[in-house]
Amino acid sequence: MKYTKIKDNDVANGVGISMSLWTQGCPHRCEGCFNEETWDFNGGQEFTEENLKYILSNIDKHGVERNLAILGGEPLCPQNVEGVLELCREFKNMYPNKKIYIWSGYIFEEFSELQREILNYVDILVDGPFQLPNRNLSLTLRGSSNQRVIDVKKTLENKVLVLSSLNS
Repeated sequence: MKYTKIKDNDVANGVGISMSLWTQGCPHRCEGCFNEETWDFNGGQEFTEENLKYILSNIDKHGVERNLAILGGEPLCPQNVEGVLELCREFKNMYPNKKIYIWSGYIFEEFSELQREILNYVDILVDGPFQLPNRNLSLTLRGSSNQRVIDVKKTLENKVLVLSSLNS
């Protein structure tokens, strides 16, 4: 997996304060994307064991409670999905009560088996590509009205897609 940056204190991605990881590389290349610098699969840097340790040991740095936000680029593309899965697994093993948010241009119902495995660790999934004609910056956690904020835990429990109360 490659990444662009890690931001310790992010209030724009997630509810409250998050530590955010931007993955590098995106096959969707949505028109109007706010983060075009993350598209190139040759950019960024390799996510290492040191980066993982940094996230795990600094998530509560200075007594600030943080969740984990993973966005991109595309966290769930074939080039990144295994690394994101490992990060989510390690994070939830150490911090079972912290939330993980993931933004993906892929559609939940079309996830591959490996993408579905990540759902065992994720709390909130924002799915669907950004669509410039549907742009609406007043929406919570998303940039266009076609995107959905999914409560992953309730979706897995009920075996039917459940939108989060944040989907307004």
